[in-house]
Amino acid sequence: MFGDLEFFGSTTVGERGQIVLPAKLRKKHSIGSGDKLLVLSMPGPMHGIMLLKAEALNEMLTTMGKHIEFFKEQVNGKPGRKG
Repeated sequence: MFGDLEFFGSTTVGERGQIVLPAKLRKKHSIGSGDKLLVLSMPGPMHGIMLLKAEALNEMLTTMGKHIEFFKEQVNGKPGRKG
């Protein structure tokens, strides 16, 4: 579960609720000024906060949308075409 986990240091929440993402993290994930990040809260025993680039989620949803019928067929147990 944590095999690929990397530690990039720590950050402090400022008076206005802002944080700074470490430069090494920004470089690795190509995060630049003006990029939109989605902030998600994870419930349960592993509660925490997850940041996700909006464009990454958009790409994932676009790809899934292209194959939605195949996914539906798999969920319903019907053989489907591979797409």
